[in-house]
Amino acid sequence: MANPPVSNTALGAAMCRLIEQFQPEPIRLFYDPLVKDLLAAPFSMLMQLKSMRAYTIKQTDAVMPGLYGVQVCRTRYIDEAVEQALTQGIEQVVMLGAGLDTRPYRLAGMERVRIFEIDLPAVQEPKKKRLLKHFGRLPEHVTFVPIDFGKQSLDAALGATIFDLSRPTLFVWEGVTQYLTEKAVHQTLAFVGQSTPGSILVFTYVLRSLIERRSNVPGAQKLLERLDKGGSPWLFGLESSDVASYLAPFRLNLTADVGSADYQTSFLKLLGRELVVSECERIAQATVIRP
Repeated sequence: MANPPVSNTALGAAMCRLIEQFQPEPIRLFYDPLVKDLLAAPFSMLMQLKSMRAYTIKQTDAVMPGLYGVQVCRTRYIDEAVEQALTQGIEQVVMLGAGLDTRPYRLAGMERVRIFEIDLPAVQEPKKKRLLKHFGRLPEHVTFVPIDFGKQSLDAALGATIFDLSRPTLFVWEGVTQYLTEKAVHQTLAFVGQSTPGSILVFTYVLRSLIERRSNVPGAQKLLERLDKGGSPWLFGLESSDVASYLAPFRLNLTADVGSADYQTSFLKLLGRELVVSECERIAQATVIRP
């Protein structure tokens, strides 16, 4: 049975990545030639129209100013984090809640490592069909692992595959944690912490102050009300000041914690691009350490 709210979050992120492809190359944040083929024809066709792209960004930012910006900036940051990890001896990449992520098929070097895409069957099945149509076959370096994070453990799901905890692994967890219970987040972090030392986790998180309805981030209340009505409420959040201590019990050492201001400095100002980026979400990166 499909899960429309989850499918819609994957669709929304992919739509933002597709729109970004129409930016002039000198200021485009990333190149994703595959995303258009993973979206249903009506969406990819509509986005050919400049007026529809502008309308979509306007409607997205009408809910929360900078919501489009945070989605495309996090894609750029995680792309670079993945590319850097591949130079450090990573042998496996686990995409937690992969959605319509295209990194396994567009980033150089990903074809040389074993990749595990983990998500709900309702999200995976249409994606696999579109990948099959695009490539003529499913890429051999990718293993699709169906899971419902709220009902199944990552340990059990990956245990049925050739995944090897003893090999250096990169875990990418983008746009997922806020939809999970704290118990589900704990279970996933506990599994990641069992990985061999030197393994890496990159994940996004929303601010706990948003979840608790005490945030002054513009548009926060409006966004939360819309998510509640849509059946996909945000459940879990962290504060930046708490991330390091939160990760420590899981043998995870925080190495980076970035957000809107960092994106402006690292990407946007260098490109000469003006883009509003919401402060509602941040990215943390951590390394598995020895017990």
